[in-house]
Amino acid sequence: MVHSVAMWRRWSTLTDAVRSGTAVVEPPRAADGDKWARGFIGAMQEGSKLRAKGLVTAVGVEGLRRMLDIGGGSGAYSIAFARAVEGLTADILDIPAVVSITREYVEKAGMTAKVNVISGDLRQEGYGGPYDLVLISSICHMLNAEDNRAMLRRSYEALAPGGRVVISDFILDPDGTGPRFAAFFALNMLVGTRAGASYTEAEYMSWLTDIGFVSQRRIRMPGPANLIVGERPRA
Repeated sequence: MVHSVAMWRRWSTLTDAVRSGTAVVEPPRAADGDKWARGFIGAMQEGSKLRAKGLVTAVGVEGLRRMLDIGGGSGAYSIAFARAVEGLTADILDIPAVVSITREYVEKAGMTAKVNVISGDLRQEGYGGPYDLVLISSICHMLNAEDNRAMLRRSYEALAPGGRVVISDFILDPDGTGPRFAAFFALNMLVGTRAGASYTEAEYMSWLTDIGFVSQRRIRMPGPANLIVGERPRA
């Protein structure tokens, strides 16, 4: 009976969200408490640490000396890049409720000399720089198109000429109905966020082109998330 009630509530929330086109309840946020933040970051860490080496290999490390990891959470990707490149330093930008947790992961990895943790917000005016790489992993699906374009524009401004932005996320097929995980995740974002969604490759490419990125490409990786890469022109 309890299971049936729980299922009914989830289905009711889903159908209400579909009717309204957005979340009908306020989702939990890291700012709501350390316990929630630790649980969320810990869960993300499990997947990120398994994928980090493969992502570094797929992106490549040639010419990397400084990178920015937007919403880096546990720091798994920044740590992996810092370990792969002797002279690289990484900055992780995350919200105040998360940065103390991020620092714990960085300290545990013995990478405090190479990985810095910065308290801020992806909507802030600028990200500093110049960086050779800006990594945006599992962030775009939490935002609407306008916020994604603004974040990518700030990323462009933070990059050195020839620097790259790398987006790691679930990418929808052109008709928006697949692949299955990306489509279901889009539905999850509809229920759990005010504006989040999964996006198609064409949408990502159009944002990058409009902002001024060149050499855009998609890199397919094992698992449900792929990479979209764009480069700031060298001149």
